[in-house]
Amino acid sequence: MNERVVRPALLATLGMLALGLLAVATRLPLLFPAIGASAAVMAFTPGAPAARPRNCLLGHAIGAGIGWLCVQTIAGGLPHALSSGLEWPWMLSGAIALGLTVGILLALDLPHPPAAATTMIVGMGLLPQLWQVLALVASAALTAGAAHLIQRVRLRTTP
Repeated sequence: MNERVVRPALLATLGMLALGLLAVATRLPLLFPAIGASAAVMAFTPGAPAARPRNCLLGHAIGAGIGWLCVQTIAGGLPHALSSGLEWPWMLSGAIALGLTVGILLALDLPHPPAAATTMIVGMGLLPQLWQVLALVASAALTAGAAHLIQRVRLRTTP
């Protein structure tokens, strides 16, 4: 295999292992599917707008915030979706969160498709505590920071 394949795959794996170890050590939900999708976007298309670390961080933060606001306004009085099952308020909250997130990210020119998964995760009540949502955003910040460093090193080492 060539370096074009091995290096991004290895970096994505190591990044998720590092987040996983930190998650185990802190007992915070830092490792989740949407952040894996972010790592994949950055590995597959490092020069694309969706792969920009800024878009990763802001996309997940905006998606998480909108998801949280939708939960509070639409399904806030219900037991969380993991314990009560998925009912129509959770579906409505997730759908509205997705639409708002997509619209805002497009309006701000911050494309990052994995943020759609974040807003659905939060908007459907799958992370019922605010501290869990904040940990998710912290995970996006760590991922974006690592991607920024990797991209800077790649630019310096590219002839």
